[in-house]
Amino acid sequence: MAQAKPTKTTITATEGAYVEIKRRILEGELAEGSPIRQDDVAAQLGVSKIPVREALMRLQSEGLVKFTPNVGAVVATLTVMDYIEMLDMRLALECRALELAVPNMASVDIARARELLAAYHSAMSDQEWSDLNAEFHDTLYEPANRPRLLAAIRSVQEHMGRLLRLRVTMAAKHDRSHEEHMQILDACERGDVKGAVRLLRKHIEQSQREVQGFFRNNQRRTSVT
Repeated sequence: MAQAKPTKTTITATEGAYVEIKRRILEGELAEGSPIRQDDVAAQLGVSKIPVREALMRLQSEGLVKFTPNVGAVVATLTVMDYIEMLDMRLALECRALELAVPNMASVDIARARELLAAYHSAMSDQEWSDLNAEFHDTLYEPANRPRLLAAIRSVQEHMGRLLRLRVTMAAKHDRSHEEHMQILDACERGDVKGAVRLLRKHIEQSQREVQGFFRNNQRRTSVT
């Protein structure tokens, strides 16, 4: 007997639950390691447990949720290697995007990027730096005119989430990061494709080293206390 196809209502409820739970995780409303109580989420969203569980299974496949015996679904805890791997993905995708983007950059693209850097330099909080940093990088890659590549970059950034991007920002040196952004943009304005890509690679690799140092320092402080 053929299996019945899911109804449009079920698909809509599952997608809605997926989007909302993912948002809570990525924005830090659901902390790492915290349980996700399906009954509570279903009641909050006004749906049954079935679409909530389907959403959680999808989030498990994306590495954002884990199912633990006797506990159920919990928000996955990211390790230092998770951070490093996502930055490796940034290296591969963003360096290619910049390589394609530089020859297509217009003066309006450069001007917009400089506006963002000015705002970044005068920002007063880690959260502002993180958000402006993400927007600056998006502005650099947009002229690549590769929608699938740009979608893949945004997918990695989304998976990193606001909380993870904030941690990377906190690990990095603000003045150092700003200076590297300026150098990358100057190379873009000159039309120096190889130079811009080399500087971007160096920029992201430095972030990897600083994230590892951030974790080492946290571990030392934890062991002392």
